[in-house]
Amino acid sequence: MNKVIISKEVDPAYNLALEEELLRNLKDNENILYLWQNDRTVVIGRNQNPYSECNLDYMKENNITLVRRISGGGTVFHDLGNLNFTFLTKEADANLEKQLKVIIDGIEKLGLVAEVSGRNDLLIDNKKFSGHAFYSEDGNYFHHGTIMIDINLNELSKALNPSKLKLQSKGIKSVRSRVVNLKDLDKKIDSNIVKEALINGFLNVYGEFANIKEYSKKDYIPSHFQKYNDRKWNFGESPNYNITLERKLSIGNVEINLDIVNGIIKDCKIFTDSLMLVDLNKIQECLKGIEFNEEVVIEIIKVTCKHIIRI
Repeated sequence: MNKVIISKEVDPAYNLALEEELLRNLKDNENILYLWQNDRTVVIGRNQNPYSECNLDYMKENNITLVRRISGGGTVFHDLGNLNFTFLTKEADANLEKQLKVIIDGIEKLGLVAEVSGRNDLLIDNKKFSGHAFYSEDGNYFHHGTIMIDINLNELSKALNPSKLKLQSKGIKSVRSRVVNLKDLDKKIDSNIVKEALINGFLNVYGEFANIKEYSKKDYIPSHFQKYNDRKWNFGESPNYNITLERKLSIGNVEINLDIVNGIIKDCKIFTDSLMLVDLNKIQECLKGIEFNEEVVIEIIKVTCKHIIRI
């Protein structure tokens, strides 16, 4: 059976949770096209480190959400100028050529010529407008990706430009590409037009489908919704890494070297040019074993210093 499902929500936690639920409940001979949009969000791949992929300070200042997906691949920026698609089916029935044809045919109906680049990207005039990732588990499969329609490229650039932390990561780093918005190629194009083009493309390639089903929070909450709101999933699932924070505090310049394992500080070493006698060992012991959060680390150092400075 063929189905088209649309999320009416723009919450990335909701949309990714719904995607995972659709995956885990796939039936035999089922082909689903799921369409969804997120408000301003950075989505990192399953094995990526947010501290090396994005500017968390900028994201916090500008209320941009961070969320980790279950598929691999690189980091992407979403806003309402972006349309996300997911093809879901049994792994044995997965046909990438047909799935790509849905998109390429849909884009062609808009008067644009798209081409496949490798396995993960679609290009127009050698510029990327769509990036893809894949996931399979227990015989179920999805292929999902983005379509850039009118995304804020300035905000994308700032959000995906990591802050100047000295970091050595064991995670998978993203590769930046030249990109283009579809609206820059044709001013008439918007997300609703692209959505309709994909639905028609799905109809042409896969045949008739049941009535379009829409989901929203008032009607349904996916079972994995809390997972994608959980800091432990979004940050704690990061690969092991080493990070160096540098701050100018009241005691002087401080350099904090941290070893992070599964989001937890396993070891740390602090250096300072302070003229005061600071018992750094006590500060280091206070930090070991806690969940890594940059703001919390700095606050612990500030508070601890007030109590242990030796005159």
